[in-house]
Amino acid sequence: MPAEPRYCAIKSADMAVVALDGLLAVYDRRSGQTHLLAAPLPDLLTALGDVDWRLPEFIAHLSDQFEMSGDGGDPADQIASHLDELAALGLVEIR
Repeated sequence: MPAEPRYCAIKSADMAVVALDGLLAVYDRRSGQTHLLAAPLPDLLTALGDVDWRLPEFIAHLSDQFEMSGDGGDPADQIASHLDELAALGLVEIR
């Protein structure tokens, strides 16, 4: 059985971050690309910090920090989808 994936943000030294009117501009120094992130992606990126998280642990961590209400879907599925989005941008590593 394959191991459960772990999610980790790239190192803070590898990105420059600037808040812009409700968006977050993230410059990835490794790729030279700039990404504009809208809610909730900035909060998820910040919450990941420098920890390797399994999805259930990360959801528990988020529920301690934020009110997580069901707005039309399973919060776990929505968070996993957003983490996959951040991984596609290269800002989160899945291990």
